[in-house]
Amino acid sequence: MISRDGREVWISSRGKTLADAAGRPTRMIGISQDITERKRREAEDRFLAHHDTLTGLPNRRLLDDRLRQALHLAQRRDARLAVMLVDLDDFKQVNDRFGHRAGDAVLREVAQRLAACMRKADTLARQGGDEFVVVIPELAQPGDCEVVAGKILRALDPPVEVERQQVRVGASIGVSLYPADARDGEALLRNADAAMYRAKQSGGNGFRYYGQ
Repeated sequence: MISRDGREVWISSRGKTLADAAGRPTRMIGISQDITERKRREAEDRFLAHHDTLTGLPNRRLLDDRLRQALHLAQRRDARLAVMLVDLDDFKQVNDRFGHRAGDAVLREVAQRLAACMRKADTLARQGGDEFVVVIPELAQPGDCEVVAGKILRALDPPVEVERQQVRVGASIGVSLYPADARDGEALLRNADAAMYRAKQSGGNGFRYYGQ
């Protein structure tokens, strides 16, 4: 229901009819309760079960589900799909220098910048720590990953303000393609991780394809 002040209110109503000696309904008795707060808590619990509490992005559980659906669709349509693993460069130094609270603030800022690079059809998830995963369904050409990776690196180029100081946060990105590199979600993530380490070993702040 919508209250007079425009709020959405959930009401639970239960009742039963009372009959006379001939079995004819004569009246109804029951109870109505405002369960808005209960519904709010249920929605919050559902959100927290599938999203990262720090950034609000999908967590690994929801990522696995989205990736499974994207793979199923790609198989049906004989389409390409890309998985990108984004790992921040030298993020440990931020925590060591400014503390974990400042590190959390940087991760929230990074999540917002990454989200601004995504299409509505893409999935951006936080895998844990300073690692993020991007799933790009309906990939027109493998080279399109370079466009996305470039957008991500440019988005992270401006420094982040931490404790009134400017901190630069780069990223190493690994790219794995379906069906060229792997045909299941775990293998795609594993290959993207391997490609990310190659990018990091090459000096960071760049990207690598698994198959190249």
